Amino acid sequence: MRGAMFRPQRQLSRLVAAGPSPSRLSSLAGPRCCCCSGSFARRASPPRPLTTRAFATAPALQDKQPVGAHDAPEAATEAPSAPQPQLPPSKTPKRRRRGVVAALVFLFVGTGIGSLFRLSVSPPPLPAPGTREDELLLPSIHDKAAKLPIVQLLSSDPSWESWSAYESRSERSPSITSGPMSGSRGLAYQRIFYKQETGEMTSVIYFGGALSGFPGVVHGGALATVLDETLGRCAIVRFPARTGVTATLDLTYRKPTLTNAFYVIKTRPVVLEADEVVGNDGTKKSDRKLWVEGNIQTLDGKVCVEAKALFVVPKGVKPGPISGKW
Repeated sequence: MRGAMFRPQRQLSRLVAAGPSPSRLSSLAGPRCCCCSGSFARRASPPRPLTTRAFATAPALQDKQPVGAHDAPEAATEAPSAPQPQLPPSKTPKRRRRGVVAALVFLFVGTGIGSLFRLSVSPPPLPAPGTREDELLLPSIHDKAAKLPIVQLLSSDPSWESWSAYESRSERSPSITSGPMSGSRGLAYQRIFYKQETGEMTSVIYFGGALSGFPGVVHGGALATVLDETLGRCAIVRFPARTGVTATLDLTYRKPTLTNAFYVIKTRPVVLEADEVVGNDGTKKSDRKLWVEGNIQTLDGKVCVEAKALFVVPKGVKPGPISGKW
């Protein structure tokens, strides 16, 4: 009777999964007895939906969409996006302006420093001696020299005789110092002061930019040439023959000598007692052989180069005498 009243559970589960109505369930329940048909019908309740875990295999679920689901726009199905927080105003433009200003400042400063360095390392070409530009520069250099304290002091002292270097030298017989090394770019100014009582000499000289070896520094060879000539002038003025040559020249460079500046060269003869003895030939030793010491110093007395030289009057060769003021 039990098997007759209820159909197999598998069929019932299929119907429940398919979603049958309660009236259909009651019709499929099979024959009922008359005594309990009414109570069974009253106690009958819709079956609870079964989960897939109650079956060995999951029931096939049908996709059901509500009426009008296809008609709704796609934008309605999307969830509304959350409002994004507003960021504070950026300070990039202000910082950018500061960067531009800093870059311009560094550009102008760097350009100025670079220009000064270029002019000091590679100055513009200097005028050649005898040109119109050279003639315009020389008077300004001489005016500056005339205002120097040492020039004014020695010029006002009657014990010192003064003249300009190469004053009496002919243009047809120039030397290296009065020719290639002359002009505003070279030895633009050279004033000689001579004290006959002691035989010492003081020269005020200007070294131009063309005499440089390293940029801004006078070449050592140019200094040696000037010292050789200045020391020789101090010796030759004492020789009766009024001529002489260099036998020995010793130089000691103490500090750099800068270009485009005035310097002072001081020289004095070194005369020993034995040199003043008159020989059998009736001449003194100092009349044909003489040591001279000197140095190049700045206007405030700092020594740049020290020198010592020996000058002699040659016997086998008779060079022409140096006359006048040179």
